Formats: sequence, structure tokens, C-alpha cells
Amino acid sequence: MRFSTLMKLISPDNPLKILHCTDLYEIFDVELIDGTQSEYTNTTLYFGYLGQLSGSALPAQCVLVRTPESEALTGLRGDAALAESPALFFLFNAARQRVDADRGRGLYAELTDAAARAGSIEPVINLAASKLGNSVVLLDSDFKVLAHSTVFPIDDPLWAENIRQGYCSYEFVTAVAELEAVKNAPPTSDPVVVTCYASPLRKLSSKIFLNGKLIGIVLMLEKETPISPMHMELLPIISAAAGDAIARHAPYLIPGNTVYQKLLYDLLIGASPAEIAPRIARLSFSPRLCALCVRQTRYLGQKHLKEDAAAGLVRLLPGTRFTFHEGGIAALVPLGDQPDLSDGDAARLEELARSERLQIGVSNLFFRPEHFADRYRQARRALELSARLSPESPVCRYAALSFYDLLDRAPDPAALGLFCHPALAVLSRYDHANGTDLYHTLGMYLDCGCIVKETAERLFIHRNSLNYRLERIRELTQARLEDSNVRFLLTMSYRIDHFTGRDQ
Repeated sequence: MRFSTLMKLISPDNPLKILHCTDLYEIFDVELIDGTQSEYTNTTLYFGYLGQLSGSALPAQCVLVRTPESEALTGLRGDAALAESPALFFLFNAARQRVDADRGRGLYAELTDAAARAGSIEPVINLAASKLGNSVVLLDSDFKVLAHSTVFPIDDPLWAENIRQGYCSYEFVTAVAELEAVKNAPPTSDPVVVTCYASPLRKLSSKIFLNGKLIGIVLMLEKETPISPMHMELLPIISAAAGDAIARHAPYLIPGNTVYQKLLYDLLIGASPAEIAPRIARLSFSPRLCALCVRQTRYLGQKHLKEDAAAGLVRLLPGTRFTFHEGGIAALVPLGDQPDLSDGDAARLEELARSERLQIGVSNLFFRPEHFADRYRQARRALELSARLSPESPVCRYAALSFYDLLDRAPDPAALGLFCHPALAVLSRYDHANGTDLYHTLGMYLDCGCIVKETAERLFIHRNSLNYRLERIRELTQARLEDSNVRFLLTMSYRIDHFTGRDQ
């Protein structure tokens, strides 16, 4: 509410004299001047005597008692009015009632309108931060970061890291649950002040409920503006508006929280096997398992990921359990008695990946669900390595890329070439000088398990031509291709060349 509007509303029976009016700032709070304030907030309307003001400057918005001194004020820059002394407290109370009522009603409508215009929750969080004068973070009930404000920099190390990774660690979530302020918090949206040793900032939190179910938390970080009664009043309004925005525009952000989803998510954020063991014992799992990391190759939004990709995954691989992590899907796939995904399942996954614009990493086989987080990291690593080595592959198996993972962990990647068999350098130099293709021929021969017929077919040459090339390779390199150890060293060398780009 602006100054001129409020003055008209509160002064029908107690006329005010307007000294100056700019209507530059909204009024979000009303205070009495008590002589102790050292600073004044631009969005607060102050009532009192001119003599009680500290310093020479007036607040940006004020109503002063009419005196000869206040009547003589000139050169005003903000909003100021004069009132008779007997009416001051009546006007103060009337203004407070109007501002309190308008603040709640107006802010909720403003926030929900912002969400409706954008069709998302991000504008709600930035608008809330501007109203509160502090950074705001929106979390779901699993402490995933759904959105955060960008109006003020979030440089608290703990929360900067939580935002960077998109979730809070299991250790963090467990520690927060043990805080007295959290344990004693009522099951309502009433704000709670939270402090912890790991973060220098106090936090003000308000729970978000939808149909009586807890779905998230609005968290304000106290930095730019100290926590005040205004914050205590506004934060529940913001949490209610955030809940409305999620329900209307982003229902896919509401955690499913099945027992399997919660278990997998807790494993991913750091729950120890010992803590998880009692929950695993109550559930049923396949004797053999693999993990998937599913990411979008083209960003189509979380709604697509949660409503289309996840549903397609479960439809193709019945019994699959999944949760959402790091902007993608983390899935636990039952293999039954199979040592790996069947060729049919792999083909169906490829079809899903192409149709839904996904890339899917597949872990190695494992047997115990408590190892899910480690195997999920294998699947994620498969995607990272495939992006460098074979970006066109929609489904990437860690088993096929694990050697490259080993190479990538070498302390001095530049020295990897020293481990290559010298035959590759000989063939590469010879091809360059003579326009031949012996380097590629040997690589294909090794890939085909040293089977002449298959190699010739893949190279589109006659078997006699291939045998001639192989004989020439033996002459040039003196490599004993019938020796399994030599074949292993040569295969390893080709992979090193591929990894370092020397095969281009």
C-alpha cells in the first residue's frame, strides 16, 4: 500500500496535513518512533514526535505530531504528514490494521499472480526474497532444492554447496532433524528460527502443506535484513503461496515418498548401510540388480522427466524402482537370475532413450541394494565417459567403459602413451608414409576376436587381402598376434589411443 492511499483510509475523522508525498515505496510495516532507532526502513511508516528522531534526516515515510517545529519543515524528500497529538495513537492503530490486512492479502495475490503469469514457481521465490529483503530457498520434504532466489547472493558456504548439488546430504538432514527448534516445531506453517553450528546465518523456516500433507519448506537466510516480526508474519503467507504454485503449476515436484523411493534417495545422499539395513530387511528385492542413471539430452523440464520418462521406464522394465536425483532419474532395475540386461531389454531402453530424448547409463551387476549408491555412480560415470568417447550412444554400459574410467584416474594422463605397445606407433607412421590402413586393420582384427572372416566383412575386403595385411603387420611390428598377452597389450594400447585422441 502506498502512502497517499493509506492516509486517505485512516483520516476521515482525524484530518491529516500532507507535507510531502512521493509514493515511492510500498508500506509493509508501521512503527512508533521511540528515540532508540538509529536507522529507518524505507518500507516502514513511522509515527511520533519530531524531537524523538535520531539524526537530522526524516524517515522515508512518517506521520509526525503537529508542532511549530514540524510545521516549519522544508525541503522534504520522502512522504510526511502531520497529525494532532490526541489523534496520533488512533491513527497509528488504524494504519497498522490496514497495513497488516493489506500485506497478507496483497502479498498472497501478488505471489500467486506471478506464478500464474510464468507458469512456474521461480518468480514466486524471487518476489518473496525481494519482499523479505533476504535470500529464499524452496525445498521439498526430502530437502531437495526446488528453487532459490537470485536477488541477493547466497554465499553461505553450506547453502551454496546445497544449491550447487541440488540437495542436502543425509548427514545434514539428520543433523537438522536433531535440532531442538526443529524437533519442537509445531506441525503448522508457523515460522521457526533455526540456527546450527555449520552455518553462520540464522534461518527462518515455514512448512508447506498441501491437503494436510507436508510437501516442502520455505527457508529464509538472515543476512541482508535481520529477522523481524514482519518476516514472521510474511513467511507463512509465502509458504502458502508456494504450495498453491506447486499444486497448480508444478505438481510433479511433490515427492512421491514411497518406501522404495525414500530408501533409494537416502542411499544416494549418503545414508550408511548400517542405518538403512532395517528398512531394507522389510522390503523385497531381486537377487540380481543393476542401476541406471537417466538424463535428458535435450532439456524438456522436470515434468517430462517425471511424468513421461519415469513412467516409460517402469513400463519397459517392470519392477523398476526409482527416485529423482541430480536433475535426472536414478533407477534400481531387477535382473532376476540374469547377469546383465537382456538384449531385448537393452533394445527397448534404446528405443525409449531415442523417443524421449534421454541418455541412459547402466551399471555393472550387483547383489545387495545397499550398494545402490556406488553402482549409480558407475552408471553416471558411464554417461560422463560416453559423452567424451561415443556421444551418439543412447545407452552406455559401464562394463564397456570401465577401462577408460581407470585411464581417467591416472595421476599423469599425458604419460599414458608410454604404456602403449610400440606396434601402434610403427603402423601409424607406416600408414602416414605409404597411404595404407594397417593401423585400423589391426584394431578391427582385435575387436573381432582375431576372426578373419568377421574382420574382412567389417572392413569390406576379401579374406586374402586381409591375410596379406596381417602378414605385413607381423613383418613391420614383429608382434606375435597368436600370443594372448600380446593381443591384450595391443587392445589396451588401442583403447589408450582412443581415450587420448591419438587414433583420430
